[in-house]
Amino acid sequence: MSEVVTVYKPPDKSKSVQISRALNGYKDRSNYGKYSYERKGLLEKIPHRKFAKNVLLLREEDHKQLIQILEKYEAEYYAGFIEKTSEAGEILSR
Repeated sequence: MSEVVTVYKPPDKSKSVQISRALNGYKDRSNYGKYSYERKGLLEKIPHRKFAKNVLLLREEDHKQLIQILEKYEAEYYAGFIEKTSEAGEILSR
């Protein structure tokens, strides 16, 4: 099993916001703020490590979900596989 480092670039500002919401989640309000809902993002559900603004380290099995989101919003991305070591395993287990 290995980890995947992914670097991505959204095509424009509106797609950037959509990707951010899909990955990080957001608060949804309805009826002029009377009701509030917490919408969870992908990164709240899976172990990951964020190194910079658009740089993520994920497990290989979770990487497919990230790629689906990036392709849905037409983002450019590069993914590189890293062989699992004890240090990398510790990073994602925290």
